[in-house]
Amino acid sequence: MNREQLHQINARAHERTFHPAELEWPQSFPQEELDFISRMSFGETGHDYKAIAYITKELAQLAEIERHVSAVLTYVLSELQADDGPLADGFELHHALSCFAAEELQHANLFYRYVRLLSGRDFKYPENLFDMRVAPYQGPDSPYVKLAALCCSAYIGESVITVFERRARAMDPEMQFFFTRLLYLHGLDEARHIQLDHFVFDHVIPSLSPQEKRRMRQILDSTEALNTELAMRFEAHAKQHFEVDYTDGNPGHATQLKLTLAFRELVFGKQDICKVDDAMCDEQRQLIEDFSSSRCVHA
Repeated sequence: MNREQLHQINARAHERTFHPAELEWPQSFPQEELDFISRMSFGETGHDYKAIAYITKELAQLAEIERHVSAVLTYVLSELQADDGPLADGFELHHALSCFAAEELQHANLFYRYVRLLSGRDFKYPENLFDMRVAPYQGPDSPYVKLAALCCSAYIGESVITVFERRARAMDPEMQFFFTRLLYLHGLDEARHIQLDHFVFDHVIPSLSPQEKRRMRQILDSTEALNTELAMRFEAHAKQHFEVDYTDGNPGHATQLKLTLAFRELVFGKQDICKVDDAMCDEQRQLIEDFSSSRCVHA
């Protein structure tokens, strides 16, 4: 396996990253910022409150997903200490997964801080299914099986938020709004995570035995089912917390659901795991272009 390729993904990670404390956090957001997130979600101003509820729910839920990724990568890193295969030789894989895990935990920190500021509420949800979502990765399977299942699952959310980052930057090319800057800075790390996902698709998954691939699919299916349950619980919690149905008449939310379902089918729907940009049809590219002014997700 090409460990040099793995090394290059994170060779300049220290320059293309950020710490949440580096952002200039305001005391509150001006009306212009709220108008922007309303346009991001609903395509027009005047839906501030629903947009706040929607973005709070989505980024808090994503923070839970990122915290889970960080935790599972820590398990994988620990188990790789017992692996003497060629990919685990040297520092490259350990470094790549360590960067990934640390950055995901900071993203969770970033998103929870942001949604508390945006909503003016101490928004959180204790029924986050964390133990259940970690459990599939605590069995005796190879760490490469666990890494492959985790990367496949994380790839969907990473791809969806990349489309939203592209939409924000198309609507706000000079990054005048805090929300655009937040998505852009988050995307600096996510670009490397996507490259690592692709590395796993290209080099790790093909090296698994048929039995290991079946176990990868089982763990992946379990993860996706629990993430779906988590999303439903977060949605119900946010609607109750804000006392509003933020999904009603929300084209941003409708597009997000379409993208999530489409990306799952593109990535896991066939015998082999696929990259979204390689598998999209013209209709799906048009959907993404209409929403984000770009015909690609990662390419």
